[in-house]
Amino acid sequence: MRYRRTMGAAGFALLCAGCGGDAPEAAVRAVRDLGALEFAPAIRGRDGGYSARWGDRSVWVFGDTTLEMPGEDGALWRSSTFCATDDLDASDGLSSLTEPLDAAGAPREFLPFTEEELAFNLAHSDPRAQETCEEDCGARYALWPGPIVVDEATGRALVFYSKVTGRLGVFDFDMRGSSIAVWESLDAPLARPEVRPGAADPTLLFGADEPSLTSAALVREGMLYAYACACSGLTCPCLVARAALAEATERDAWRFFSDGRWVEGHEEAEPVMAGAPMMSVHWNEHVGRYIALYSEPVSSEISLRTAPAPEGPWSDSAVVVTAEVPPIPEAWPYAGLVHAELAREGGRVEYVTYFRETGFLEGEIRLVELELQ
Repeated sequence: MRYRRTMGAAGFALLCAGCGGDAPEAAVRAVRDLGALEFAPAIRGRDGGYSARWGDRSVWVFGDTTLEMPGEDGALWRSSTFCATDDLDASDGLSSLTEPLDAAGAPREFLPFTEEELAFNLAHSDPRAQETCEEDCGARYALWPGPIVVDEATGRALVFYSKVTGRLGVFDFDMRGSSIAVWESLDAPLARPEVRPGAADPTLLFGADEPSLTSAALVREGMLYAYACACSGLTCPCLVARAALAEATERDAWRFFSDGRWVEGHEEAEPVMAGAPMMSVHWNEHVGRYIALYSEPVSSEISLRTAPAPEGPWSDSAVVVTAEVPPIPEAWPYAGLVHAELAREGGRVEYVTYFRETGFLEGEIRLVELELQ
């Protein structure tokens, strides 16, 4: 997930015929660092941090989460976790970030594994399997949550996620596919419905050879828009697809944007902008435009684009935040995300987070206030 965009404007234009090419219709007046978010003492580090307002709370989801001490299952790792807060005023930081903990004080897995996935992880990566594992030892299935959206009509939340096979070593993983989990209420467990009965993995809406719509998502007039920003070389062109929100877990409901129209096949889709595998897109009333925000590849810069519609045309990028560089050699901040539910004054003041490593399997998510003109 560390990358740098090195293509020039002309090179990217070949990839992104539908981009606007103009400066963003948003300018920054001031940036204020509000420090690192504080989590439960058991948490050593966690990345991601997509969020959404659900009722009277701001709900956050995270990817790989490392622990200071083993959970009640003996593990020092979770592939997904979440927390929530009723503190919607981020001007002085965020407080009351709470989450369900097990008897050992460790967060529980957020996205549920199937019995087959649990059995694989137990046989290959569980500490108790060290002496019996014979092949692919250390391998594990991981479920990484992406953007979360709320269906106001039903009251439920939808959580995009990726399924990967991870192995020992830095960034050694294979994408298995992506899908949508259904969360009926904050106190209920998540469900990963079988969205493609008869498939090799019926829980996956999109396979490994299809776009992973887990980079960003938003709801507009009953339609769910989602972005897939797969890095190609050292740039990350973004495709956008949409489906009726009520039909989001039906594969045949999704259409991809291509040359001013929505088509069935992703093979025809055209990139609408360059972004990042983790980014956020939302409507900003103050600007009167959609805003996309993301971390630039292998850089401390966080950039912003604007557009009149989710499909664009998107403006050129402009750097709006310079993140603190991690104290780790060859490490870069990433996961720049904006949290629309925390915005003030109609979006004139936005709140942004990013992740940076601070040690071995250790890191922090920093909160930044962004004041627009």
